[in-house]
Amino acid sequence: MKDMYNVSASPHVRSGVTTAQIMRDVAIALMPACLFGIYQFGFSAFLVLLVSVTSCVVSEFLYERLMKQPYRPYECSALVTGLLIGMNMPATIPLWIPMVGGVFAIIVVKQLYGGLGQNFMNPALAARCFLAICFPPLMTKFEVGSFASSSASSKALYLFNYGYAGL
Repeated sequence: MKDMYNVSASPHVRSGVTTAQIMRDVAIALMPACLFGIYQFGFSAFLVLLVSVTSCVVSEFLYERLMKQPYRPYECSALVTGLLIGMNMPATIPLWIPMVGGVFAIIVVKQLYGGLGQNFMNPALAARCFLAICFPPLMTKFEVGSFASSSASSKALYLFNYGYAGL
């Protein structure tokens, strides 16, 4: 009997670090990539990030108000979700699409499954999958400048017209 193990729910390793501290650290760690993306793709990338972050934060606020739950903005999980969604979008995408993605991520994937830590998958990745299924042409067209594009159809068209020698 003395070799009995204690069975408990995860996490099994505990520390004094809170979820809010982890989310703030993740948001800070994402800032250099966000700033470089804004530098590389211009002001439209900033707008995509702003819209996705705003839609996530507002969706979480409205859901928790409607459900009469306490709103905890200091946890920053909606901020991180919004940053990840915005960083997964082309800079040229219509601004209503990151808004739809933010609402889907927070309401459907995060809150309807019980909130922070109870979701069945990462809300930002779920939003990316949802948007890629619903709007494939818009979600696969990443452009830099006026010529370069990474969408499959434009590369195929370029290769058809100019062959591999043009690369």
